[in-house]
Amino acid sequence: MAGETLPRGRFYLMLSAFICAVLGITSYTLWLLRSDALTSNFQLSSLMARSFENALTQSLNATSQAASHALSGVRGKAGLREVEADFAQILRGAPHLRSLSLINSQDRIVASSNPANVAQQVDTSGYQPLIQGPQTVLRLGAPWLGRDFAAGRAAEVGVGAGAATDGVSTLIPATLPVQGGGGRRLLVALNPDYFVNQMAQQLDGSLGMVEVLRLDGTRLMTTNPKLPIGQTAYGKAMVLRFQEREFGQFESEPEPGQTTLTAYRVSSQYPFVVVTHLYREVALAHWVTQVSTVLGLLVPVLVVLAFLALGLHRRQWLLQLQRAESERLQRINAAFVFTHIREGILITQADGSIIDVNDAFVRISGYSRAEVLGKNPRFLSSGRQDKAFYEAMWSELQASGYWRGEIWNRRKDGEVFAELLTISAVPDSQGKVQQFVAVFNNITAIKAYQDELEHSARYDPLTNLPNRVFLADRMRSAMTQAQRHQMLLGVVFIDLDGFKAINDHHGHEAGDQMLITLAERMRLTLRESDTLARNGGDEFVALLADLTAPADAIPTLERLLETAAQPMDWRGQSLAVTASIGISFFPQPGKRTRDELLHEADMAMYQAKMAGKNRYHLSPGPVVLSCSEPVL
Repeated sequence: MAGETLPRGRFYLMLSAFICAVLGITSYTLWLLRSDALTSNFQLSSLMARSFENALTQSLNATSQAASHALSGVRGKAGLREVEADFAQILRGAPHLRSLSLINSQDRIVASSNPANVAQQVDTSGYQPLIQGPQTVLRLGAPWLGRDFAAGRAAEVGVGAGAATDGVSTLIPATLPVQGGGGRRLLVALNPDYFVNQMAQQLDGSLGMVEVLRLDGTRLMTTNPKLPIGQTAYGKAMVLRFQEREFGQFESEPEPGQTTLTAYRVSSQYPFVVVTHLYREVALAHWVTQVSTVLGLLVPVLVVLAFLALGLHRRQWLLQLQRAESERLQRINAAFVFTHIREGILITQADGSIIDVNDAFVRISGYSRAEVLGKNPRFLSSGRQDKAFYEAMWSELQASGYWRGEIWNRRKDGEVFAELLTISAVPDSQGKVQQFVAVFNNITAIKAYQDELEHSARYDPLTNLPNRVFLADRMRSAMTQAQRHQMLLGVVFIDLDGFKAINDHHGHEAGDQMLITLAERMRLTLRESDTLARNGGDEFVALLADLTAPADAIPTLERLLETAAQPMDWRGQSLAVTASIGISFFPQPGKRTRDELLHEADMAMYQAKMAGKNRYHLSPGPVVLSCSEPVL
């Protein structure tokens, strides 16, 4: 026990430096974990903003196309009452609209789906974007309080203005140009409740909120009823940022004391921006738990070590005793961390054979400790990663002594799970690797949530068929393949006959079940290389690939007609509809776009309806073919 103790000043200096170093490293590690949590939630917020913006843009596109079609022949109609009838027909399949109106150059409504709106004066001078001369693009106005223009009023606009929407019906006015309309424009009353409900279904109010703003910062709608609409939500600097950059992310405080991880996405076609807020407190909840766990272990250890060091320095003879006690405490703490930490830990020798695992590994993998000792971790492989993946991982581990990434493994019961894995090499004093330590988290739930968001953005929630967004991608690919292989692509537009009667007489639940049933039947009628998508309402679009001639599509069209006409049993009643089908072909002479092909197929479907329904019509293409005989 004889020995010379360090000078008191030097001892205290070394002890203080050690504690500061440990606290500094711990603080830096926790800061990195916090940054990772913020980054991942910013990415999630951006993904949601993009999804919501895309859905809103698609709805406005659909409204513009439907209204343009209704007004395309306005000069030749008997009067404005026919226009109102067309508007009312469009509104039946458009829950995102409150009304459609036609206004003259003096901003007075001359025709409307809601007769009470006629003769109402609606000031559009402040609509965004501000224009000089004839209107050529969609313009958005400030929100109104009320279900429609006849019984509503414009909300106050500006900083500190606005009105709370909790329990109050609102609408968002927008104007669209009418080609050849002589100064007339289309006035659309958008239904914010429809969009807010869709957003709230994807983002729970306890996790965050969504806002839709005009490009001048005016709040049009929000999932948070406490925030007033019509209010200028952000300052001039943020409005300029919206106008300069299509997307971005930042931290904000939309409500006093509530900091959020905010991402925005500006519509590429219309003057609005979608702003998604994820509450930072919720996003960092897991990180706060980690901090509490780490500090709960670290602080007691540091305190114990400090008191031990002081005791060792006071008496030389107590040095060995205190050192032994310190080593014992360190072993206890290490064993406690290894056993109770939430992350799975696996330790192998240099040759890869497992020498120890912790309780979290047993819980996640399903294998007991005795079953894995001595084995190589490759028995956990799920087969999703190929040989090249593992060769690259091993090469990086040997080169740097560290590897981190996502990997899919298989539990004992056969279930495949995703994990975030970190592998570190443990060398001896000469630098030779003695062991490998692998630490992993089960991130299957996070991956599943990401897949769910991706699926909801590309598939129709009712029929689980591709939606308009996914259909556009499929059409682009199919048109490219048709040109490359010198084959024909058939674009089939399907509209159900008599579907409205089922909704009216048997309720929307029966109508929804009819759509689900017919979607599945028609999908099974097509080939695996073909595509069936829901275009909205009771309309479907099918892509028939690899046709050598237009006549090749006729057997498929006949099967679709037969399938659509098959009855469905609904609570003891037999319900049935028929279908009117139009088809266009690609390629054709001259440039053809996806919208042109869909429009041509839509016109061919209209010809089938005019000919008596329950039939198909082939639009003129490379070869002119048509059929007007009904399928019995």
